[in-house]
Amino acid sequence: MLFASAGATSSGNGGDFLIPNGTFVVELIIFLVVLGVVAKWILPPLQEVAETRRLRIGSAMQQAEEARSESQLALAERARLILEARIQASAIIDQANRGADLALEQGRQRGQEEYGRLLEASRAETSEECRRAREEMLGRLDRLVVSAAERVLGGRVDADRHRGLIDEAIAAAHATASDAAAGTQAGEG
Repeated sequence: MLFASAGATSSGNGGDFLIPNGTFVVELIIFLVVLGVVAKWILPPLQEVAETRRLRIGSAMQQAEEARSESQLALAERARLILEARIQASAIIDQANRGADLALEQGRQRGQEEYGRLLEASRAETSEECRRAREEMLGRLDRLVVSAAERVLGGRVDADRHRGLIDEAIAAAHATASDAAAGTQAGEG
């Protein structure tokens, strides 16, 4: 009776909400059919696409990690090569500086040798010019002596007669000139 009185009171509402009616059963069956269709034909391709995407993302992450480690290795190699290049450049610069210093020292030595050679040639030339000048002066000395003697004596002097005296004067002049040249060279050295 309890159901009968409840049915009578709620017949105006269309039934008791706790008791399932035919619409509910139809909706439940449709829901279960749609759920079965989704589970059988729609969900497996979606799961397959999701799995494929997850695998691709995992593969891409692994490749990115490998690329990152390779780039770190490449950066380390680059830094090592730059360091080696700097060391080689420094060695080349040092070698070039040593070569330039050596070339400078060799040039300085050649310059000193050339200076010595030119100085020696100049001394030899000067000595030769002095010798020629002395000989020229000594060649004229006999005429000067004869001329001076004629003036002092007031007459003519026979050069052939007094040749012995003139030769002695020339020898004395040579000795004096040689002593003076030796003193000059000793002062230059």
